Amino acid sequence: MDKTQAEAVSEAILEPHLRDQDARMVRMREKRAAAEVLMKRKRMAAGFALVGMAIGLAISHFSGFRFTDGAIWGGLAGATLSLLVRPRTA
Repeated sequence: MDKTQAEAVSEAILEPHLRDQDARMVRMREKRAAAEVLMKRKRMAAGFALVGMAIGLAISHFSGFRFTDGAIWGGLAGATLSLLVRPRTA
């Protein structure tokens, strides 16, 4: 058996494995990208909720309502608003 025949045999044996490995790598990249987008959305929702809580606290302070009510309703309003906004793509 000469060198070209040996290479052809080894390539025939390894090719299915390499194709499977490439497919696995593509699936892993897609999964990581989806997880990254989800994490970005969660962080954005948390930021909106915190800003909403601060605004709710300020409104409750000046309007005479309880601070906890202002924080809860402001946080809910901010989290709801974050559902309408799309995160930026890098």
